[in-house]
Amino acid sequence: MYTPSDLADLLECEHRSILDQAAAAGLPGAPRPDGGPDQLAAKHGRAHEEATLTRLRRESRAVIEIGDRDPETAARATAEALASGAPVIYQAVFHDGEFSGRADFLVRDAQGRYEVYDTKLARHAKPAAVVQLTAYADALRRAGVPTGPRMHLLLGDGSTRSLRVDDFLPLLDRLRARLRERRPGVPERWWADERPACQGCRYARHCAEGREADRDLSLVAGLRSDQRRKLAAAGLGTIDALAAATADDRPRDLSETSFATLRAQAALQVRQDTTGEIAYEVIDPAALAELPAPAPGDVFFDMEGDPFALGGTGLEYLFGAVTAEDGVRFTPFWAHDRAGEKRAFEEFVDFATARLAVHPGSHVYHYAPYESAAIKRLAAIHGTREEAVDDLLRSGALVDLYAVVRKALRVSQRSYSIKYLEPLYMPEAREGDVKTAVSSIEAYEEYLTLSQAGDTGRAEGVLRGIADYNEYDCVSTLRLFEFLHKVRAEAGIDPGAPARESEVDDVGALMLRTEEELAAERRAERAARIAALVDPLLDGVPGDPGECTDHDRARALLAASVGYHRRETNPAWWEYFRQLAAPLGDLEADTTCAVPVSVRAEDWVPPSGRARKARRKLVLVCDPDRPHPFTTGDSVRLRYASGARDAKVVAASAVELTLEESCRPGEEGAERPAAVLPGSPVLPTPKDEAVADLARLVVDGLPSLPAHPGVDLLRRSGPRLKGGHALPEPGEDLVATVIEAVELLDGSTLAVQGPPGAGKTYLAGKLIARLVRAGKTVAVTSTSHKAVENVLSAAKKNAPGLPCAKRARQAPDPALPWEQPKSNPALVKWREEHDGGHLVGGTAWTFANAAMRDDPFDVLIIDEAGQFALADALAVSLCARNLVLLGDPQQLPQVVQGTHPAGAESSALGHLIGEADIIPPHLGYFLDETRRMHPAVCEPVSKLSYAGRLHAHPSAAQRAVGGVPAGLYLSEVDHRGNTTRSVEEAEAVTRIVAELHGRDWRDHGAIRPLGDGDILVVAPYNLQARVVGRALE
Repeated sequence: MYTPSDLADLLECEHRSILDQAAAAGLPGAPRPDGGPDQLAAKHGRAHEEATLTRLRRESRAVIEIGDRDPETAARATAEALASGAPVIYQAVFHDGEFSGRADFLVRDAQGRYEVYDTKLARHAKPAAVVQLTAYADALRRAGVPTGPRMHLLLGDGSTRSLRVDDFLPLLDRLRARLRERRPGVPERWWADERPACQGCRYARHCAEGREADRDLSLVAGLRSDQRRKLAAAGLGTIDALAAATADDRPRDLSETSFATLRAQAALQVRQDTTGEIAYEVIDPAALAELPAPAPGDVFFDMEGDPFALGGTGLEYLFGAVTAEDGVRFTPFWAHDRAGEKRAFEEFVDFATARLAVHPGSHVYHYAPYESAAIKRLAAIHGTREEAVDDLLRSGALVDLYAVVRKALRVSQRSYSIKYLEPLYMPEAREGDVKTAVSSIEAYEEYLTLSQAGDTGRAEGVLRGIADYNEYDCVSTLRLFEFLHKVRAEAGIDPGAPARESEVDDVGALMLRTEEELAAERRAERAARIAALVDPLLDGVPGDPGECTDHDRARALLAASVGYHRRETNPAWWEYFRQLAAPLGDLEADTTCAVPVSVRAEDWVPPSGRARKARRKLVLVCDPDRPHPFTTGDSVRLRYASGARDAKVVAASAVELTLEESCRPGEEGAERPAAVLPGSPVLPTPKDEAVADLARLVVDGLPSLPAHPGVDLLRRSGPRLKGGHALPEPGEDLVATVIEAVELLDGSTLAVQGPPGAGKTYLAGKLIARLVRAGKTVAVTSTSHKAVENVLSAAKKNAPGLPCAKRARQAPDPALPWEQPKSNPALVKWREEHDGGHLVGGTAWTFANAAMRDDPFDVLIIDEAGQFALADALAVSLCARNLVLLGDPQQLPQVVQGTHPAGAESSALGHLIGEADIIPPHLGYFLDETRRMHPAVCEPVSKLSYAGRLHAHPSAAQRAVGGVPAGLYLSEVDHRGNTTRSVEEAEAVTRIVAELHGRDWRDHGAIRPLGDGDILVVAPYNLQARVVGRALE
């Protein structure tokens, strides 16, 4: 008999499942698991479950509770409750001889069907929870109970994740089969490699002790799993073997630099294991030289958070800061609710930025990425101090000493956590009851309990203990900073330019202060402009989303969209500056960068003719095991010890890059770049300004909302048609129906959802031709130039003489059948010269430009609207009287880099359709016939993604590959330890492609051999796409 926990164990960690089976069978050597679950998590789990039960009862639903603990008796009671049609069954039990489990809730819907609801503390649906939920849903079906199509996770942050049962039944079947087939046995070793599932595992301590006893390579600090596999395959399976290795022992697929670094780290750790003394080595003097000098305004910062607080949504409850100009002084900023979190965050940011403004050259120091990530997230979520946080990050004023340590030093500890470094500079042991991050959470939970009970005296005492712990962490960061300066002095490393205020001359200090003041003024001005729009939009909008009307939600979403483009661009800039300072080892593991194995540089070519910069070519050979991300034409930045330079990729293969680098005359040098970084991020202007203008239009008309296509999109309103008409009913000719609806639009938005091969581009071409012939002006935008040009080509195919223009990307392409103005003013002038019907294509940057609003287009078509950001759609909506969204959010999600308030991260069409698979009929049309997918492929795709509504056109069945019946095939590949790349999978793909290549391709009677361009390979990660591409090359 198996349980939901058995399934979860097998999914998360097969070793855990093997150990459980061995222990149950009493096999010799089988370890005993540690104690029960985390008590704090269990307590909050029960509270979450009880709160859900209370809510269901409050909704006047009759709840039957299955209280009996005997599984057979409880299962019978559950069956009786199901047979009686109970609205809600709590703690439902299944026990059928093979499966035994207890579901949190079974809820009966309006059709008399039951669906499973399970409470989980996590804020995201985790695989193990989904498998457990599927097991309950399947048990319901096998019991012959009428069941709904979905199952539901009630998550810790109050949200509900609804999933289709059918999507996960195949996985459940496979896991069950593996459990049935496996017999208890003694594993090759009783411990396993470390993995995410170790956190909270009942065998975690046992496995850690096993790795320790066997001196496994995983003990080496900073060792990646792929490096471990390569070293082990070369016979270097222990930390001691690696420490004693020579250069001749290096695996051929591991770079010399990486091998030398790992070998030195292992040797230093073995030395500590032997002597018992912690040691360190300076490995990058330049990193210590760049460490800022102490300054009077320096702040040393640490945060405390409770993931269980506020009903599981989490709370950053303490922002601690230590300053040292007049002796060590600790300043805490406390928060005990969401409003308090915002206030404490604002107070800390204001505290830090004020000190930096008064004392130029000062910095805010922290250790490890958590604090940096947290303040970015809080600024975005609360919509406050975003400019100040961005300035801290871009200016380099926020300094992560962890990055400095990793770059500058090699330490003999197995971890570079600050607790492991403290013996170097704070040998005294920590005192007090709160000594770890986990104990601080437990203490804060105790504070909340005491406060709720009215025991304020003891509650305040607990807070003092937490404050002492946080102060110690802040002081530890200060002492580490001082220790690094001591190491720099002892090593005789010359510091960089002095930053101490007293060491800067009067003119320099004045310039620094003036620059800080001007930056502060700019931040204040931007913040004031945003607040002038956001505050009126949010005024009167309920804080609880459940209490909001559609009107309220539209206002809140527009307020969130006002800062969208800056929030979306900021991470790219923050990452850009991080990469400039990161240790090379970090960049080797960064899939957006390339660290070359070798570099060959040609001589510099001085400027000549119209060229103003010197240029040279570089040929970089990259690690074949870590494919680079760059393609021909990419703009990149080359990282040098002295800074960074611009370059262009002129040729790229799987392992080689040819670059053209440029610099001003006199700046040439013989230095070779250490890494290739992505190019500078693209500025969001004018898109952010356009969204602000739309918000201003709305604010000026509050409390009512204007009749505007962008506002209709925000409100998810049905299209407003001339004369108050309803949307035309879909007929046999759906294209004609859509065209009729577009012609009736009255300053509104219409959406069309089209799955692959359903004719979106065909429809767009027909629609544009019809509108332009009628004298209408039409614009087309999309997520890329290529997508826009695809639609323009379709329109020109339908109406070759149609006046059409699109701004040239670079130099005009004479092969393109439309006009190509070189600038936006030239494009505006072209429109003035074509006062009748015409077509203009461009990206969101083109149509967000204010110059495009003077003569609004009659219709703006947004292609690929399922991946086109909602905020971009709002930005371009100002240049058109009507919007038409074409796309399909089921194909690919909207790619988001920043952290945004709920809803603002959506695509335009994804927001409109919401959680539905198919667009609701009152919002637009669904193209239900595909000419691309064979019926054998279309049927499962339709069931999985389109509620069974999509069907194949008869012509799709007239295509075939010789010897391979049409349909979906599963090829299983055995591989372990991979996350975003798998060489084994790439090899399997290559074999499949080779088997298909050259076979007969039959298309409506025509026969030809399959070639390279006929086979499309889709990978789930960019890195894997590069690995597969290299294998296919």
